[in-house]
Amino acid sequence: MLKKIYNCQEYMLNEPMLPQEKERKHLYILESLSQVRVNTPKGDMTMQPYDVLVGQSLMGFHLNSHDRNPLLLRLYSIEFDLPSPLNRYTVGDNPLIHDLMNENKSSKAYILFTHLTAKICHAYLDAIEQLEQLEQLAQDDDKYVHFQKQKIAGLLFTELLRDHENKVSKSGSEFPSAQVKYASQETQSGMIMQYVTENIQTVTLKETAAHFSYQPNYFSRLCQNLFGVTFNELKTHIKLELAKEQLCLTTKSLDEISQELGYKAVSNFHRNFKAQTGLTPREYRQESRLPNFED
Repeated sequence: MLKKIYNCQEYMLNEPMLPQEKERKHLYILESLSQVRVNTPKGDMTMQPYDVLVGQSLMGFHLNSHDRNPLLLRLYSIEFDLPSPLNRYTVGDNPLIHDLMNENKSSKAYILFTHLTAKICHAYLDAIEQLEQLEQLAQDDDKYVHFQKQKIAGLLFTELLRDHENKVSKSGSEFPSAQVKYASQETQSGMIMQYVTENIQTVTLKETAAHFSYQPNYFSRLCQNLFGVTFNELKTHIKLELAKEQLCLTTKSLDEISQELGYKAVSNFHRNFKAQTGLTPREYRQESRLPNFED
């Protein structure tokens, strides 16, 4: 099923989690073709053109135009005929999607993929749209079209995983709720970054390790293996990404942003931001703000 969202300034998504069976799984794929502000139960995020959101349900997602132009999005509802257990061939060798589809209680889980400027994913979704049109014209259920849709979706997931460190939005995703110890490395890193993001003001290595039931020394090595940096370096990176979002998408003062990120003084925020980006926070805001934005 394909639904196009267009010619409106706002739209409410209430797509429920459909019954999941061992032999059949279901996912929603939302592609943005315009600048969209999304209010979710978790919080606010922004989707740029060609960003892709994948989830088992999309309940309570309030979509608003980010630049005063009409919304333009495509929502795909795709069913997969699966072997049990779910194998990597079916999901395009994408462990993030594997965890998402294998987690039966992850109705609130979703993953946001960004920086898809090569438009390869967009081309795959174009192909799925064409197959949807063929399916609607067919008088009987066309098993060949169904098969093609699933394989193209697998290629889509493979492309989403390629360079996933730069594509997966850690602050904009709600990762599957599987235990970290038994999840794939991609989901492990996402869940850890999500926890650090949500507790960025006061989070420490010891506290995070305890949250995931690890000893601090072991968790420190795990972070090094997953991210290639220390826990403190990871925290600094997350603060930087959150600061960029706040500077670009809000009119909050530098003092407000620095307090929300846990800096003791705005001067520390200013110094660290410039050291990482080469720009002051104010310079970055002026260069990066989307046009016609009003808070």
